Amino acid sequence: MSSAWIEHAPFAFWLIEHTRPRGVCELGTYHGFSYLCFCQQVQASALDTKCFAVDTWRGDEQNGFYSDDIFDNLRSYHDSNYSDFSKLIRATFDEAVNQFNDGSIDLLHIDGRHFYEDVKHDFETWQRKLSSRAIVLFHDTQVRSHGFGVYRFWDTIKRDFAHFEFTHCAGLGVLGVGRDPTVAALSIFQTQNDADVVAIRNAYEMLGASISARRPLRRNDFCPCQSGKKFKHCHGSDKSSNIRDIRFHEYNAR
Repeated sequence: MSSAWIEHAPFAFWLIEHTRPRGVCELGTYHGFSYLCFCQQVQASALDTKCFAVDTWRGDEQNGFYSDDIFDNLRSYHDSNYSDFSKLIRATFDEAVNQFNDGSIDLLHIDGRHFYEDVKHDFETWQRKLSSRAIVLFHDTQVRSHGFGVYRFWDTIKRDFAHFEFTHCAGLGVLGVGRDPTVAALSIFQTQNDADVVAIRNAYEMLGASISARRPLRRNDFCPCQSGKKFKHCHGSDKSSNIRDIRFHEYNAR
């Protein structure tokens, strides 16, 4: 199974490590690739973070419907690795929202139904649950087919907040919703010109491509993060943000 999110894994690791969220919630989990990225880095960083994945695990008309095998496989892997700080909530987003306290979510990933009206509804419904440090992720901001409307909502909502968009792997919008000064100060929101934006996008696209094997990075290549170090001494080192220890590959290979 290949995830449409696979090349955003390096950024997910970085985001968890640098923002240290107290509450993480994902709306729309399916096989669980992105959610397991968050959980893996929470565990690796020894954070006191509570994680929640919300999904019916039934599918929808955009992506198709599927059997309980998807949920059962994810639950088996999840429960044996992350159940001490993470919970899978099998419900619609509207059914689950009242299980969360207002202001309790530092990182919200919206990846459910992708029609414009659905994305807008999900953001507005869950907005009161966001904390003063909140960051919201929107996947598929670059998809303009099959009725997807994420890009339309993204183009509107980003005007009001600090933001950054990755254009590879169907696109990922990063929205700094929280008004705490630490949000706007996050380095990814501090890009001063187009060259900086391109450099960050290229770096994470190359790191992501090395995971998906679309463009493998050799150990003696210079790291795409522009540190000037070789990959083996930077993001390819054994100590670097799980890039060389992506356990979710073991789950997704099943």
